[in-house]
Amino acid sequence: MAKWDAGRFLNTVSYFEAIPVVSDVRRWLTGGANRQSTTDGGRAVGKILVVGGMSEIGQLVVEQLVKSGYQVRAAIADLSMTPFSVPANVEFVRVELDDSSTGNHSFTDRVMQDVRSIIVCPEAGHALAATALDNLTMAAITYLPTDNQLELFDFTNPTIDLQATWGAVDDVVMGGVSESGMRLKAGIAVFSGNVSIENSGGFASVRTRNFEPSLNLSNYQGIELYIKGDGQRYKIFLRTETKWDGVGYAYSFDTIANEWMTIQVPFADLVPIFRAKTVSDAPLDTTQICSLQLMLSKFEYDRALNPRFTPGLFSVEIASISAYGGAIVPQLVIIDPMPTSADLIAKLQASSLSYSIVQAVSLAPKMVAEIAVKSISQPEAVGQILGR
Repeated sequence: MAKWDAGRFLNTVSYFEAIPVVSDVRRWLTGGANRQSTTDGGRAVGKILVVGGMSEIGQLVVEQLVKSGYQVRAAIADLSMTPFSVPANVEFVRVELDDSSTGNHSFTDRVMQDVRSIIVCPEAGHALAATALDNLTMAAITYLPTDNQLELFDFTNPTIDLQATWGAVDDVVMGGVSESGMRLKAGIAVFSGNVSIENSGGFASVRTRNFEPSLNLSNYQGIELYIKGDGQRYKIFLRTETKWDGVGYAYSFDTIANEWMTIQVPFADLVPIFRAKTVSDAPLDTTQICSLQLMLSKFEYDRALNPRFTPGLFSVEIASISAYGGAIVPQLVIIDPMPTSADLIAKLQASSLSYSIVQAVSLAPKMVAEIAVKSISQPEAVGQILGR
């Protein structure tokens, strides 16, 4: 019998805060700082660009977005006017909305990186100028995603936070000796390791810390992975509970050795699993996805064997993980402090963008901000004038 590694077991439960007392003791013994068992998630996937972030309504929109769990980038004309007190993690960039130079140099790659929606907040009593509208629509057409996908993990642009999101959950948690991990290199993530069937083990996996807030993927049809495998059959798990040992929703997929593949995982095909056994009466709640997990296991479900499993070394490369099949929602939301003109509507319709207009003529600023923020997740808001 192979020797069980108690140290790796403690590392695992500490990393995921699976047993809080154990995690606290381990931090005390090692002098480690407090570690959160959660990672940024929820609606905080992609960034919302707030143009006019220093206007009265713009500041309210920024606050409402942060409160709702979004990542926010606030575009202002003068960075020296950045307020001293702003919600945590709000990023400020310079944009001259009325820039009439050829090519509109304000909306740069840096300003638009990772942006998925734009909310425009003019000063009270000031209609949006024609040049400003042209610049906005051109930036939206050039940069915003058009494939109804929501990128959850882009491993082609690795960050320290991205690396820290994933941790190993191997059969060491039940006495096994398999060992794996996730590492980032050269624009990909590599899930690799060594699976052993000794000590009644036989699985290796990597799992995200719990998303906070949870991911709401109810507007999407499933999860898409772009991967290059080694010919074995892997699983992906989605979880809707924050607790360590809960129901997971699993899907098995085969890889072709050394070939990049797009794997689509329909939510409707996920199998509810608890401790390797299928369960009934456990529908998937796609409004509350708390974590993701990738696994190589000798078992399928209910003790059936994985027909493509081989113990030993394994490796699968991952370029991205996305939600696919999304409903169309407003990409460009314009708060209009004036009675909405026919010219504004005509220009937006001609742009082919998914848009909505929030009329701010007779509503309190806080209500306007709430309507604008809510609209970016509502398919029924596309092409509508809201708040009138």
